[in-house]
Amino acid sequence: MSRPVPPDLPAPRSGVSPVTYGAGMLALGAVLVLAKPRIGAVPEPAQAGDEPRGLRRLAAAARDGMSVFAPTNVTDSLGRSLLIGGGALILARAFDALAGRRQ
Repeated sequence: MSRPVPPDLPAPRSGVSPVTYGAGMLALGAVLVLAKPRIGAVPEPAQAGDEPRGLRRLAAAARDGMSVFAPTNVTDSLGRSLLIGGGALILARAFDALAGRRQ
C-alpha cells in the first residue's frame, strides 16, 4: 500500500514527457529544414535600375550590407532553431538521468 502524497508537495512528474516534447521538436525541425516550404521564402531586396545618388546611395549600401544577415527562408531558420532546442532538451534530460537527479 502506497502512502498518499501530502497536498503541499507537487505530484511526481514523468521524465518521459520532456523527451517526447524534444523528439517532437527535432522531428518538426527536420521536416522544415528538409522540405524548405516556399511559404517561408523571403524575396531578395529590390535593386534599383539606375545608380542611386546621395542619401539613396547610402540607403542602398546599407540595404545590401544588411541583406547578408537576413534569412533567405524563414522556415529553414525556424527548423534549425527547433533542431537545436530539441537536441538540447533531450541531452539535458539524458545528462540529468546520468547525474542521478530526481525531481
